[in-house]
Amino acid sequence: MSFWEDQAQNKVEEIEEMYRQTVGLSFKLGKSLAEWRTMLPESTSPDPKAYPPCIYSTFTLDEYSVYQFSYQGMLPLYSKDKQYKNQVKNYYTQATMEAIKDSEIPVLKSAFIYICHFFEDLLIRDLDNRNRSAIINAIRYVGLIKDDSWKEIEIMESGFLDINRKNHVQVFVTPSQNALKMIENIRKKYRSGHDFSGMFEPDKHPL
Repeated sequence: MSFWEDQAQNKVEEIEEMYRQTVGLSFKLGKSLAEWRTMLPESTSPDPKAYPPCIYSTFTLDEYSVYQFSYQGMLPLYSKDKQYKNQVKNYYTQATMEAIKDSEIPVLKSAFIYICHFFEDLLIRDLDNRNRSAIINAIRYVGLIKDDSWKEIEIMESGFLDINRKNHVQVFVTPSQNALKMIENIRKKYRSGHDFSGMFEPDKHPL
């Protein structure tokens, strides 16, 4: 390894550590913010929940249901660091559990999971570097799927330039036999200018 390659490797490791610490700190700040908000007057205080929250909704395509989980921001990058992985996993599990707490969730015997990453710009990003396992584990934990083995689920990921230049992740789950119809429905909505980030507007989905 040359001098400059060694310098680059050291810098990457330094930035990765800073990134892990920043992600961990954002989760801690969000938890603290949610707790302190409960101290405000009732008229301005939302229910305590992980910040930013997950928003859960459903819609129907013919006879099949589609279950949608919306998360603000980009999905955190993958890292082998155990503490970091646990922080990411715990956040997405908590946020997803709180989103569905008042809903009846079925158990799908065979499910198709479509993870859609919406980005604020066209910078090159590798989807396989994103920690998608945190979302899959969260969906399994809430009971929508029995297991996350290849026999139970199929997974697909796509990236889109968000029409309002916002970073967010939309996760769609449906029975496997509805997969192609759901994918086409979502892409058709995107081509027609549908604002998927509108899920987070307070007047549509109070936080």
